[in-house]
Amino acid sequence: MWTDRLSHFELPPQWSTMREAARIEQETGRQIIHMEKGDYVSPEFMPPAESFAAIARSLRQGYVRYSPGPGLWELREALAEEMSLRGRPTIPEEIIVTPGAKFGIMATLLLFLDDGDEVIMPDPGYPPDEFWARYLRARIKHIAFRDPRRIDTEQLAKMITPRTKLLVLNSPQRPNGQLIENIEEIAEVMLRFPHVTIASDEIFSKMVYKPFVHRSLSYLPELRERTVVIDTFSKSYVMTGLRIGWVTAPLKLAEKYNILLQNSCTNVSTIIQEAALAALQAPASYHENWLALLTRKRDLAYKLLAECKRLQTDIPQGSFYLFSKLPEGVDDREAVRRLLHRGVAVVPGSAFGPAGAGHIRLTFTLEDDILAEGIRRLTAELASLQG
Repeated sequence: MWTDRLSHFELPPQWSTMREAARIEQETGRQIIHMEKGDYVSPEFMPPAESFAAIARSLRQGYVRYSPGPGLWELREALAEEMSLRGRPTIPEEIIVTPGAKFGIMATLLLFLDDGDEVIMPDPGYPPDEFWARYLRARIKHIAFRDPRRIDTEQLAKMITPRTKLLVLNSPQRPNGQLIENIEEIAEVMLRFPHVTIASDEIFSKMVYKPFVHRSLSYLPELRERTVVIDTFSKSYVMTGLRIGWVTAPLKLAEKYNILLQNSCTNVSTIIQEAALAALQAPASYHENWLALLTRKRDLAYKLLAECKRLQTDIPQGSFYLFSKLPEGVDDREAVRRLLHRGVAVVPGSAFGPAGAGHIRLTFTLEDDILAEGIRRLTAELASLQG
């Protein structure tokens, strides 16, 4: 029989609607409007053309062998330059290329947590964080927010004990798309507890809408050596299915990530690494056009949702999500079930933690007409729901 560490194993709760929508489509032939996917739905979004060319060139030249475990040197150099430009001075040896950000999250928890150690993470947050903490039998503590954009730092200071090993943050946040704004206040607290490492999930770091600006605890010199940054090409370069990300960590810690990676998946596909390198070298116009398209779709979706008096929706500062509060007393899982029967798929907020209950998360990366129709169906169904 398997180890009891597997007793909590379940499929990702944030994908529950996607699984059910796929079943309905397969069994009935009905078409569902997919607003539940943490992905790009519309074919308007594509990786840089340079990435396609790099994949074709790599295949022709036979780049199908092992590569150095931590990543191609040229790619690590380019990522170190990227991180330095953001505000964290970085050398290539501090970069480890990973098969997506989720691997980086898993590796971080595996490297830092033992039985009984404490980890602090946001609620609502990203379910795989909690999945691996539970696997490691760590004690999970949920940090509260004074509002969607500000960590309650008084509570944070009281939560930290000698057993606390890790603080997990994500900004822009999953699932609500808001930035964590009180970086300096959080830094003041963390400087008082030098034994705690910060894991900063920054997968939407490029997907931030004007006039807002992404900021990270890793940019602060006094916290640079205590912060691990996790990022990915999935969201910033429309490469969700290619599975490539990276971890930026202090040199001695980066070596541990390298050892873990080489003893698990060996290396990320060399071909995909070449595509990622080409993406980093794409002209600035790629991201200008990409962000303009995302901004237009965000504004369209927000305008339509804001017209629904039964929903409370904050406009997101980043990401491609909207996180709407349902009417008081409406169960989010029941609302999602009813919406599926109306042909529109969204995610129940409770999939992201207790504080997410009573909310729904939807993605706005659809074609404009399909996006508008999905929200029309959503608001029509909500009009019939009783709290």
